[in-house]
Amino acid sequence: MTAHVIATSTHADTAHIVAAETQPHQRTAPQDDAGPADTANRRPLSVLIVSESSLEQTNGVSGSVRHILARFAERGFDARVIAPGPAPQGDMVDGYPVSAVPTWPIQQFNVAIPTKSSVIRTIKDGPKPDIIHVAAPISKLGHAALIAGRRLDVPTVAIYQTDVAQYARRFAREAIDSAANSVLPKKHTGWLRKIGRAAGDGAEQIVGARIAKMHNMATLTLAPTDQAKARLESFGVDARLIYQWGRGVDVSLFNPSRAASAEAARLHRQWSHSGTLPVVGYVGRLAPEKQVDRLAALAGLGIQLVIVGGGPCEEQLEELLPDAVFTGMLHGEDLANAYAALDVFVHTGAEETFGQTIQEAMASGLPVVAPAAGGPLDLVDDGRTGLLFDPADDHDLRAAVERLAGDANQRHGMGQAGFETVRSRTWPALVDRLVDYYRLAYELHLAGTAPA
Repeated sequence: MTAHVIATSTHADTAHIVAAETQPHQRTAPQDDAGPADTANRRPLSVLIVSESSLEQTNGVSGSVRHILARFAERGFDARVIAPGPAPQGDMVDGYPVSAVPTWPIQQFNVAIPTKSSVIRTIKDGPKPDIIHVAAPISKLGHAALIAGRRLDVPTVAIYQTDVAQYARRFAREAIDSAANSVLPKKHTGWLRKIGRAAGDGAEQIVGARIAKMHNMATLTLAPTDQAKARLESFGVDARLIYQWGRGVDVSLFNPSRAASAEAARLHRQWSHSGTLPVVGYVGRLAPEKQVDRLAALAGLGIQLVIVGGGPCEEQLEELLPDAVFTGMLHGEDLANAYAALDVFVHTGAEETFGQTIQEAMASGLPVVAPAAGGPLDLVDDGRTGLLFDPADDHDLRAAVERLAGDANQRHGMGQAGFETVRSRTWPALVDRLVDYYRLAYELHLAGTAPA
């Protein structure tokens, strides 16, 4: 790739470089509500995407990568993917090759376990890309991709999507608490719980330091929300490297008009017991970090609870929430119809860097109840598009759901406001902005303004 790319850059991109050179602590970037700065006279880029999640699994990382590839195909970009196995059918997604690396399953999530040297060799042996896109770097796979970028003199863009440090904190504490409860009466475990808290703090610091190491190697880091940016800075990621890039939502699939469809209406009649109960639903992975067990606080509210998703906690949750409807994992039209059949969407996890299901619920015209922590703070306008509850107080969660369950007019108003908020956040628009960041990373790399 030659320097002619800089000659055709937009004024917006030039402003980014000036800002990076003269005001290192102020981050400027393409605005979320602006159209793509990319111009038609630029040649399509060649992008290597290294994903920490298998494209055959359902989560925010793999979903984002699939949407990115779909838009690349529309724009005529060259791309290839390296990701944990299993590989997709035919080792291709949207016409782009996917190379699978060895994995090890942890709580039904396939964690990459290749050697760094093998990944670096795979990258170096392939065609040299213009950009290396590293989706949620944390393992040897992501680290190797960042190393390869430096060795090949290729700019790298790292995407922050999962607060693994917070997961590590909770897992360490819960492991020790569980061990304590299994061997001693509760009144004798205070000292072990103190050890658990200390272990949790230590685990969070260790993983946070690894996250900072990874992201400080990248030319640019993209975080989805202000809360996520602040979290990265607290780990030690250089503030000059962090720009904001959110997630798109498919408003052709998720939209308020779907509630009138035959299937959505049928589901609502079934779940609402012919309109006698408000339908309150959760959509997402059924895993410890999602804290779906908190929905037990809604018992006795006079609602029908619906749980959409699957994961390692499914059987446990079915026992804890015996009156709830469990649909299992849904996709595409089935998922959209499930959203459309709800009256209220509730999100329980307080460890989200973003919260893609919140956006899908808002696009479906639903009011959202979510914890006042992490991604929901940026996504939910408290009192206008939904209600935020104290993340440490299940009674506050219950009160928020009760308020909306009993007020159809408020549900409708918040649902309408939510749809208006997200309707412009389409995946094509978001990927076009991502491409702007690719070009910015390339220009910063050529100009030598990115930290070494």
